Amino acid sequence: MTRFSILAPVLACLLCGPALAEKLTYAMALGSRQIGSVSYDGGPRAGRLLAVMDNTPLGVADGSFEAVTRAQAGTVIYESRSRGSKQREIVVKRAGGRVTEVTVIPPDEATDLSDVAQVPRGVMSLTEAFAAMALGRDCPDPMTVYDGRRVVRIATAARSDSGSEVSCKMSYRVVQGPGHLSPFRFRSLGMELTYATSALQRITFSAGGFDVTLTRQE
Repeated sequence: MTRFSILAPVLACLLCGPALAEKLTYAMALGSRQIGSVSYDGGPRAGRLLAVMDNTPLGVADGSFEAVTRAQAGTVIYESRSRGSKQREIVVKRAGGRVTEVTVIPPDEATDLSDVAQVPRGVMSLTEAFAAMALGRDCPDPMTVYDGRRVVRIATAARSDSGSEVSCKMSYRVVQGPGHLSPFRFRSLGMELTYATSALQRITFSAGGFDVTLTRQE
């Protein structure tokens, strides 16, 4: 297994309200090689995130991840679908600040944190977390993110301002449930956000000795 094949599933884990005027699109690159793209279409509370990897080395991590969050009669519904070497579908329902229902297909992909009784109050979906970063203008507030299998805390660990850019070094930690990618079970991930002209321009992820960068496309 290559180092990149370790990192890619972690990225894939990194979603109806007011729509954006235009869809946000990011090129995904491993070094100088573009390996796919990420797009987000929606507002801060609901929207659609799509990650497509179609040019990974030897095709080892090619596939797609799609996630949608929407509101319906007081309930927030999150649905994700992974396609590639592993096929997985997850539905999470949330109301009154609590997760009320979780479905994982196939069932053997569920974890202890797929039990609603184990999920803390106040979590947000992956799409909401991505929107907080992509639609923000500066380093985001702390977030507790739940994907149906684990709970992750994302927070700004350090901020630097060069005048033209704001860089946010992020803390990304799995605090409940399994780490990313069995049998390695990574519980932390390097992550840095770069803002310029009041918009998120770049996200850099680090794991397994490789950096993957998402660069905003105009």
